[in-house]
Amino acid sequence: MNKIKKVLCSVVAVIGVITGGVAVQPNTDAYYSPIGKVVIDGQDLGELKISPAGLALITNAEGCRLDPYKCPAGLITNGIGNTHGVPNKVIDEKQAAIDFVRNIQAAEQCLDSVVPKGETLTQGQQDAFTSFIFNTGCTRFKTNRNGSKTQIARLIEHGECSLACDQLNRWVYGGGKKLNGLVTRRGDETERCHALD
Repeated sequence: MNKIKKVLCSVVAVIGVITGGVAVQPNTDAYYSPIGKVVIDGQDLGELKISPAGLALITNAEGCRLDPYKCPAGLITNGIGNTHGVPNKVIDEKQAAIDFVRNIQAAEQCLDSVVPKGETLTQGQQDAFTSFIFNTGCTRFKTNRNGSKTQIARLIEHGECSLACDQLNRWVYGGGKKLNGLVTRRGDETERCHALD
């Protein structure tokens, strides 16, 4: 990776690209409703189940950079936590938004794979678990290091989502150390998970 100047981007602008330029204000019904169909620059990217509140949850924890960098886990990253196909150059906010949508969709598909058929998550649970999976990855969300199923995935599979929400605060370690950033993120995820909207 060549040395490229650090280029930050606006998470508000990226969210605006995803929501079609519509500024969705906190504490409104639209802020806590699924985003639905996403079209960026004429490209239909499909649906998002996450709400603008969920996007804010993720972006507040991840931040946004248009240049490639190494994240704390040592992965080459750009945009909003994107680690897939990262070019060795600065990207624009539209590309950051497209990558963000695809990564959220992957997290949502992972979540869908453990939610029992016929079970409906609250919007808060959808947002919180999607944020969690976005951060940990699907494999780690589902599987402990010893190959057994994680408690959080098992609880969701059994329809015990409120108890699964309580598991989030246990996931605050990185490299064997308790990380303040993860403590804050998991607290925010837990609060969103228990929200009624």
